[in-house]
Amino acid sequence: LNTTRCNKHFIKFQGTGVFIIIFIKNYLLVIMSSNSRSITPTSSFVSDTSSETYEKKGQSVKNVVAQILALLVVFGLIGLLSYLGKGRLDTLLGDRIYIMNSVGVLSVAVNFIAFLFAFLFQTEKFYDFTGMITYLTCVVYSFTLGYITKESDLQARPLLVTILVVVWSTRLGFFLFQRILADGKDDRFDSLKPYFIRFLLTWMVQALWCFLTAYPVYIVNSTTTQENLNVIDMIGLVVWIFGFLIEVVADYQKKIWRGKSSNRGKFIEYGLWYYSRHPNYFGEIVLWIGMFVICMNSFEGTQWISAISPVFVFCLIYFISGVRLLEKKSDKKFGHLRDYQDYKRTTSVLVILPKLGTRTHMDD
Repeated sequence: LNTTRCNKHFIKFQGTGVFIIIFIKNYLLVIMSSNSRSITPTSSFVSDTSSETYEKKGQSVKNVVAQILALLVVFGLIGLLSYLGKGRLDTLLGDRIYIMNSVGVLSVAVNFIAFLFAFLFQTEKFYDFTGMITYLTCVVYSFTLGYITKESDLQARPLLVTILVVVWSTRLGFFLFQRILADGKDDRFDSLKPYFIRFLLTWMVQALWCFLTAYPVYIVNSTTTQENLNVIDMIGLVVWIFGFLIEVVADYQKKIWRGKSSNRGKFIEYGLWYYSRHPNYFGEIVLWIGMFVICMNSFEGTQWISAISPVFVFCLIYFISGVRLLEKKSDKKFGHLRDYQDYKRTTSVLVILPKLGTRTHMDD
């Protein structure tokens, strides 16, 4: 690893990456947390577009416009990152389109097609499954095109990171799909499904998530040159395995705990969940940090913008789609219980840590 080169490019694009992350976090947080009554349903949007009609129905043209702008921001970010990633040309599409451009389009296309069916049938059951399909499509496409356009033999790093993404996305995708089939629904989507633009934005955010989260992997698969695996890669692999195991164990423990009828109506404080209120999310953040470390030996120039990938994962999980929503839901359901108040006070919200204090009350 050329330390001087890495530090130079990392510092150069660190400010840009931080700006993008802050913008995504604050803008999408405002949009996605808007009251659903202020969003225009598809039927009203098509049949009557006058602002007076919106105001009479308690809906806001301003919020609809804001969501359209959010969609443009998502598309713009994917386009910008596709350009900065560069790498090899997509030989299937001529000599002007890069593999990274194709991957960005694939991510949006898969989620848009799935959205059309989801909105038509008013269902969110295959939302997470579509995320899995998006990852698999993009990573396999980038790996395949990157390999057939290279003059050298199959290289270790692209193969390694591709396998890791396939393993992670397949495991998580089927786990979440089985869970929603068992639960019947995900009530986080109740205020989103009836509204075309807002529901579409949810799917396009997933397209951005699939593209930006695995962004370092797509760069590795499409990059022009590759260095041999070294100690840095092994460190990254160890970190990835550690995070992956935490996520798998936490998901399995919660599944077992929820399967017991005696635990219905209770909050989980079992296994890893005793030391963290969201250990599965902690594991996911850690594994993507490990993935970035594995990929970093392949970065050149503007490709160092991929340093925002693990930061984006953290911001999305902690501030937008995961921790924030689940904490709000748990507070509403269990906030009146002294034991739950004690649990929150003494248990780390994300990082797996020993208890942060002494429990003063414990229900049976």
